[in-house]
Amino acid sequence: MIPGGLPAARDLPRGLRAGLAVGSGLLSAAAFPPWDLGPLAFLALVPLFLALEGTGPGQAAWLGYAGGLSFYLATIWWVINTMTTYGRMPLVLSLVVLLLLCGVLAGYTAAFAWLLAAGQRWLRLPREVLPLVAAGLWTALEYLRSYLLSGFPWALLGTSQYRQPTIRLLASAVGVYGISALLILVNAALAGLLAWTLRPRDEAGRWREVLVPLGLAAVSLLASVGYGRLVWQDPTGGPPIRVALLQGNIDQSLKWDRGYQAATLDIYERLARGAAAEKPALIVWPETAVPFFLRRDAELSPRLRRLAAEAGIPMLVGSPDLGDDGFLYNAVFLLGSDGQIRGRYDKRHLVPFGEYVPLKGIFFFLDKLVVGIGDFGRGRSATVFSLDGARFSVMICYEVIFPGEVRQFVREGAQVLVNITNDAWFGRSGAPYQHLAMAAMRAVENGTYLVRAANTGVTALITPTGAILAETGIFTEAALVGSVRARQAETPYTRYGDVLAWVCLAFLGAYVLALLRSRRK
Repeated sequence: MIPGGLPAARDLPRGLRAGLAVGSGLLSAAAFPPWDLGPLAFLALVPLFLALEGTGPGQAAWLGYAGGLSFYLATIWWVINTMTTYGRMPLVLSLVVLLLLCGVLAGYTAAFAWLLAAGQRWLRLPREVLPLVAAGLWTALEYLRSYLLSGFPWALLGTSQYRQPTIRLLASAVGVYGISALLILVNAALAGLLAWTLRPRDEAGRWREVLVPLGLAAVSLLASVGYGRLVWQDPTGGPPIRVALLQGNIDQSLKWDRGYQAATLDIYERLARGAAAEKPALIVWPETAVPFFLRRDAELSPRLRRLAAEAGIPMLVGSPDLGDDGFLYNAVFLLGSDGQIRGRYDKRHLVPFGEYVPLKGIFFFLDKLVVGIGDFGRGRSATVFSLDGARFSVMICYEVIFPGEVRQFVREGAQVLVNITNDAWFGRSGAPYQHLAMAAMRAVENGTYLVRAANTGVTALITPTGAILAETGIFTEAALVGSVRARQAETPYTRYGDVLAWVCLAFLGAYVLALLRSRRK
C-alpha cells in the first residue's frame, strides 16, 4: 500500500485487475460508432496497462483476454442480428457463435498482454522502452489480424480517429496501423505515469522512467498534428465530377424473392430518373441492387439497359452474375450511356460463412450464415474503370475494410474509389457506421474521394481528408448527389504501403526469438 491507503499498481487485487481490463475494453468500444467518442481512445487502454503492472505472463494473458473479449462483445454484438434474422439460427446458438468469434479475436489482445509481461519478466525490459515496445507489438498483431484466416480488420484501434480532422490525416503517411501505434504509445506512457505516482516514494525509481516515455509520446503526438496541419497536401485536382448515389432501402427478407424483383427495379428506376435530372456523370447503385443476373435475365435486364440509355448517363450497377465458368460471382457492371455493358468487376475478398464456407471438410455441418443464391466464386482482377478520362475502382462491401487491398486498386491507377454495399444484415446497430468509418480511413490513406452507395445506408460522399461531406440515415430511401475530383498524386501510404506495420512485424519476430532464447537460458 502507498500512503493514503491506495494500493500500488503492482499490489492490485485480482478482482480489481479484472475490472480494469474489462473496463478498458468497454472504454475502447465507446471510441467507435455508435458512441463515436474518438478522443477517448487516447485514454481507454490506460486501465489495462495498470492491470498488467507487476503480473506474470499467464495472468497478463487472461487479463488481456478479458479486455479483448469485452471490447469485441461491445463492438460486434450485431452479428447476432445477422445470424438470427437472416441465418435462421436460434438465439442461443447465435450467442454461442458470437462468443466463439469474439473469443478468437480476443486472443490477439491476450497475446499482446502475454508478450508485454514476458518481456518485462524474462528480458528485463527497462520501463523507459515499454511504451515503444507496446506500440510495436500491438501494431504487429493488428496487422496479423488483417490477414490471418482470411483476415478481419474490423475496428482496428486507429479507425476510432476517423472523425478527428488532424489525427486521421496521419493515415495518409503510415496507414491506419500508424494511428493505432500512436494511440498505444500515448496510453502506455500515461499508464506509466499513473503507475509511477502510485508507487511508494522509496520505490518510485528514476524520473527518466516516466519522462522518457511521456516525452516520446508528446513528440509523436505533436509530429502527427504537425503533419496534418503543415505537411499534408490535397492530392486531387481537375474539374469536379458529379456523382449520384442511390439507396433503395430494400428489405433483406424480400431481396431475393423472385416476385419482388420488378418492384425492386421500380424503386431504383424512380431514384435513378430523379437523380438523372441533376445531370451527374455517373449513377451508382448498391451491392446486388438488381437481384437477378444482369447478363442473362431476358425480362428485366433489357429494362435496366433501356433506363441507362434513356437517361444518357453511365450507371454502375451491383448484380449477381453467373460466370462463363459456371461459378456465381458478386459483381458490379458499368453500363454505358447507350445501355451496353462497358466493364465488370467480380468481388475478390468474400465474407467467410456469408458468401462461402471455408474449410468445408471441417465445417461440413454449416450452411452459409446468410440466405442468398449460393456460394460465390472469387474474382481475380483489381479492375479499374474509365469514365470521361477519370479512372475509378469499386470495392464491394467487406472489401473496403482491408487497407492493403484498397491500396492495390489505387496503385493500379484508380483516381476515385467507389464502395457499394448492402448493410441490411446489420440491422439498426452501430455496424453500418463502423463500416463507414473504415471506408473513410481508406479515403485518407490513399488521398482519394470515396463515394459509397448502400442499400439501407449509410450512403455517403467522403473527401481525401476523410471528411464526410454528406450522408444518409439508415433504413431510408434516398438519392445523394455530389461532386468529387480525381486523384493526381500518390500519398506516402499509397507509394510505400504498410512499411511501418512490416517493421513492427519484424520486431515481433525478433522479440519472440529473444523470449525463446531467454527461456532456454
